[in-house]
Amino acid sequence: MNEGRNDYWKYKKINFFCIMGCGILSIWLILGIILGIIVLVVVVAYLIGYFSSSGSVTLKSEGNVSGKVLIVYDPGLSGGTKSAAFQIANVLSSKGYAVTVAGVRSNEAVNLSGYDVLIVGSPTYGAKPTGSIESYLNSLEAPENIIVGVYSLAGGDAQDSNLVMAQILKDKSLHVKVSTKFGNSAFGASADKNLYSDFVSQLLA
Repeated sequence: MNEGRNDYWKYKKINFFCIMGCGILSIWLILGIILGIIVLVVVVAYLIGYFSSSGSVTLKSEGNVSGKVLIVYDPGLSGGTKSAAFQIANVLSSKGYAVTVAGVRSNEAVNLSGYDVLIVGSPTYGAKPTGSIESYLNSLEAPENIIVGVYSLAGGDAQDSNLVMAQILKDKSLHVKVSTKFGNSAFGASADKNLYSDFVSQLLA
């Protein structure tokens, strides 16, 4: 009788530990899958951003050419900074400027010869611009008389990477005429076209 009872409790203990072990393994498996998905999404977003920052597009001016503008951007993970670059480019184009919108890793971003205006945009990560934008600004060789503007996208009020960008350029004796942040979203550029019009107006004033 006692042996039967002992076997029963042994079976219950073994069954309990099997259930607990399977439950723990299931949790780790689920966490592993979630982590894998997150890593995959980040890698894909990085690759998209990398290749997106390697190209360039030139917008012709509407009417007589008033000047040439180079807009350099790092799209980051969301691509919002690139969207803002084209919003600014459209405003400048309507004012008679020939505009080249170039990713920070493109060949066109390096040569500033013949440009009257330089605009640099970056997303904000850890209250700073991206590493590629910082490297670009630190190695930048720009004419002293070029008009410069910088902009950023950020997720918080205190995260103004445009101020960091402006300081880097000021340390290189370049006058930054306009430094601004378009909204408090790190995930996309603002749809308010007045923001970009105001930015351009201040830059050309």
